[in-house]
Amino acid sequence: MVFLMIARVLYDKGYQEYVDAAKIIHSEFPSVEFELLGKIDNEYPNHVPECVVYRDNDAGIIRYLGFVSDVRSIMLRADCIVLPSYHEGLSRVLMESTALQKPIITSNIPGCRETVEEGYNGYLVPPKDANALAVAMKCFLSLTEEERLAMGKYSREKAERQFDVRKVIEIYHKITDKE
Repeated sequence: MVFLMIARVLYDKGYQEYVDAAKIIHSEFPSVEFELLGKIDNEYPNHVPECVVYRDNDAGIIRYLGFVSDVRSIMLRADCIVLPSYHEGLSRVLMESTALQKPIITSNIPGCRETVEEGYNGYLVPPKDANALAVAMKCFLSLTEEERLAMGKYSREKAERQFDVRKVIEIYHKITDKE
């Protein structure tokens, strides 16, 4: 089982909560993997220092994948996408996750909550709460393979309903045609 977090490596994206939740899960489910994909952004004031990321990687808590330009293949092999962010615009990573039929665990904040229907395609957790994140991960781990696949299917249906660019353009034209 693989959880994948895709984000710039910042504390504001929930890095510490992801690592702390991984520690909790590993105590009960040692074979579960926690991957982290994204750039270490040394210019950002609240970045995670490279030495911290590599310490957590070397300790086997997470597997740091670095930065890649094409994340699709990495996303496809993950079982669940996780983004415990503190603040977001509408998260592109989470919208892409729904399009790729991935269940999601994310913070119950604007920009993230719009991508999840609780229990149908994932779970929402309070921001800055590693324990709640671990509980949501345990809920996901307790699902059967059929239930996990159904969550992914629901994510795709949600993407088609809400995030399809053709529908956005259609709505835009309806609005501008009335003016």
